[in-house]
Amino acid sequence: MMGNQLRDVNPDGKVVPLTTLFPGEKAKIVALGHGIRGQRHFRTMGLMEGKTVEIIATQPARGPVVINVEGTQIAIGWGIARHILIQKI
Repeated sequence: MMGNQLRDVNPDGKVVPLTTLFPGEKAKIVALGHGIRGQRHFRTMGLMEGKTVEIIATQPARGPVVINVEGTQIAIGWGIARHILIQKI
């Protein structure tokens, strides 16, 4: 299903999951996956389309990802982070 979402959002393949970024890289959120309830959860954390995120840290073995959104650091699980589709800037 994730592959279909990527093609629907940006057919040229420049949209990728948040988990592909390395610490220090920035990106713009393009789409939030994970269903309606998941999207609501993302939005309560301040994650929504159009916002810029920066990767602060990643943990080994698919551990949590720490991101900065508008000056607020948020730790999210790797499984959740892969449902946030971004475009690198």
